[in-house]
Amino acid sequence: MHISLLTLNLHTYQQHPRSCPFDAMHCHEREVTLIAEAILQQHIDIICFQEVAEYLHDPIASPYGETPSNMAYRIRQRLQQQGHWYHLHQDWSHIGFYRWREGTAILSRYPMQHNYSAYVSLNQRKDFYMSRNVTVSCVQVPHFGLLHIANVHLSWAHHGFFEEYARLRKLIDSRLHFGVRADLMLGDFNSPAGEHAYQHIVGQGQYIDQFYELHPQRFFEPSYQGQIDGWKNSPPKRIDFIFKRQGNPLRICQMDSIFNDHFYPRVSDHFGYLARFQLF
Repeated sequence: MHISLLTLNLHTYQQHPRSCPFDAMHCHEREVTLIAEAILQQHIDIICFQEVAEYLHDPIASPYGETPSNMAYRIRQRLQQQGHWYHLHQDWSHIGFYRWREGTAILSRYPMQHNYSAYVSLNQRKDFYMSRNVTVSCVQVPHFGLLHIANVHLSWAHHGFFEEYARLRKLIDSRLHFGVRADLMLGDFNSPAGEHAYQHIVGQGQYIDQFYELHPQRFFEPSYQGQIDGWKNSPPKRIDFIFKRQGNPLRICQMDSIFNDHFYPRVSDHFGYLARFQLF
């Protein structure tokens, strides 16, 4: 049996920045369509989005994110219009680009249990762009069991990464008593491959970089192109990852960069990663 996952930073409606948020949303209909088409064409089971935007002045829905301006919700609605139901769990961290609630979202074809979100940053102010809230869920994969997903967008090494990662690990470990068979951490870690923060994740051998496991010769291949927010005056780096806990009963068999103008057009300042795992 196999399961497929996508991780993608959506760039907070900044692919087509407009002074009017409704113009920005209209321009991003292209991105919504492309992402939904890729999910269906590639039969993707679980999707993790970072920098999910929702208009700041829209009423906050319960559950969070079910508003017309929320990009993850718009993508799910597009999938439903095509006859495909996805569960959705999301929360927001802070105000991004002055007018958007910015957060993370998990979509899944399979039922999701024990949905939760928590701040891993010391600062939890909504008006501070360094506040970091992660979303976690246990996906009930048929004939396998619970797969724990931690969808993250962490800070840079010099802006709190190490403290945030410690809180993230504590949160994940506290949830394994649910009967989890395997767990994955994925998203935008802002930790370039090979550098100190990255080594902090893989150095003890508990978590394995799945792209490196499958493509060791492409270790430094970047996950974005050009210069992006947070990485100005720097050559492109690999900062988006899927990490698997060592010894878990799943094995990576495919992991490709997606939305890179070669495998689907670009939809963000980041590329995405499409991964397929064999389950045991």
